[in-house]
Amino acid sequence: MKQHRIYLLILFCTIAGFVLVQIYKDKPLDWTATYSNKDKIPNGSEVLYKLLPRVFRNQKISDQKVPFLRTNASANLPAESNYIYIYQYFRKDSLSLNRLLAYVAKGNNAFISSEEFYDLEDTLHFAVDYSYEQTTKDSLSINFTNPALKTKKGYTYHKFAVNTYFVFDSLTEKTFKQSKGEVLGVNNAGVPNFIKIPFGKGYFFLHAVPQAFSNYYLLKNNADYAFTALSYLPEKPVFWDEYVTIFTLDDKPRSISKSKESQKELQYYANSPFRYIVSQPALKWAYFITLLSLLLYLIFEGKRVQRIIPVIETPKNTSLEFVETIGALYFNHKDHKAIADKKILYLLAYIRNKFFLKTTVIDQAFKEELSLKSGIGLSKINEMFAYAETLSKSEEVTENQLIKLNQYVEDFYKNT
Repeated sequence: MKQHRIYLLILFCTIAGFVLVQIYKDKPLDWTATYSNKDKIPNGSEVLYKLLPRVFRNQKISDQKVPFLRTNASANLPAESNYIYIYQYFRKDSLSLNRLLAYVAKGNNAFISSEEFYDLEDTLHFAVDYSYEQTTKDSLSINFTNPALKTKKGYTYHKFAVNTYFVFDSLTEKTFKQSKGEVLGVNNAGVPNFIKIPFGKGYFFLHAVPQAFSNYYLLKNNADYAFTALSYLPEKPVFWDEYVTIFTLDDKPRSISKSKESQKELQYYANSPFRYIVSQPALKWAYFITLLSLLLYLIFEGKRVQRIIPVIETPKNTSLEFVETIGALYFNHKDHKAIADKKILYLLAYIRNKFFLKTTVIDQAFKEELSLKSGIGLSKINEMFAYAETLSKSEEVTENQLIKLNQYVEDFYKNT
């Protein structure tokens, strides 16, 4: 008994000492991405917001809750104005999203810089992807496409800050061109990260690199890029959206301030003491150390009294049945062209993930490098991509052509 007390005392002193060290140690620089106009941290947007009057001269700039996005907003929408939203993700409840669409359709403009766009992607027919390119460079560049705005060397950012970009498949790319959409900016690989999409009488300006508007990069001689991007908007009154929408465990939308100082607003949906514990580094480590200690106690002290563990049958894997059902659905519709396009897209995704090769340009150098990495002969690689290119350019694809393409792809998978 006495020996157990000694162990408990040592454990208590260890936890208490660790907690004290965590409380009194120097706090590291806060890199939380809030993009709030009230935050001076590196990934806040206080600098940008204070300099907006230089871009929108003599115009009213409001950072209150955007009136036309409120739940109890009237049916009247403002005219001739700009809406600006900068955050890690753009997500609104269905009512707010519909009001934003109506706002733009009336002739206004929305500038949204985010890494994820959720329901807006389906509405405007685009998608977002992330580059996992293996590179030894610490920084990459982005630039504008307009020759009058484009710089020789581009604007340099850390490689993980600019790895988001827009992608279009054959259908959405056609829709993008038909709507007279424009690519306004690209990254160093030449893929778009800043686009303009007409909607009704107005425009959506969509930007995939929100860090370009952060305090850190504006103070690091990249302010020209941010203000040039915003200069695409007309000099009209500005609604700066300082609020983000979150969805709680019961899937109800909540609008909260982006500012770290306003996190107390979370209390009305996060009333669990556990949330406060994990929000404090010292308490969080103490909590997990306690759990670990209890786990070790159960492992070493609970062996003799442990009950027999019942045998649970492994759940049946129905993945193959699901794939067969989806395949049959596509096959019965006889849309061989759509199946072929998806087959080619999945092949390119497989090559990117397995061999870390860029698939934006399928040239001879790409094929030679793929042959070296995969161990498949260059002649077979050339033959497979030549046939895939033929089907991609074809208006229609027959059943036999689809079967032949499938044979090429499956042989490639099997040998890699």
